[in-house]
Amino acid sequence: MEDTPADITSVFRDKYVRLAREMDLFKGLNPDELLAIMSTGMSEAAAKGTVIFSKGSPGTKMYVILEGEVEIIHNDKVIGTLGKGEMFGEMGLLSRKPRSATVVAKEASSFFILTEESLHKLFSKRVAIVLLLNVIGKLGDRLRQADEVLGEQE
Repeated sequence: MEDTPADITSVFRDKYVRLAREMDLFKGLNPDELLAIMSTGMSEAAAKGTVIFSKGSPGTKMYVILEGEVEIIHNDKVIGTLGKGEMFGEMGLLSRKPRSATVVAKEASSFFILTEESLHKLFSKRVAIVLLLNVIGKLGDRLRQADEVLGEQE
């Protein structure tokens, strides 16, 4: 029996809802909003050791890890590891400033990618606010973690 377009849409919608539950960036969005976001973004794969972007490069994309892990490297030191469901690159994209660190695939990985253009094209005010609040929340978490690490070094 062949799937109808409605059946296929339902399968993708269910997959995106499950995906969103695993990813901080998409928390609070409904299935239709997720489907719209997923249809405007792109995906990319990287082999172990691939440089995703380098410190100082333009921040034109943000990434959500679908599979695998990446290392965040600053001044030749690994300062963090991110895995499935986590995002990176959002600071450069939102601030339009050069990348503050290098990111390298620690293992074979795949990513969902959003660009500034896809963000502008797609989002209603509600979706934009939800996404920005999710990004701000994650950045706040990262600042608290950095404060803890710096406090331990004193």
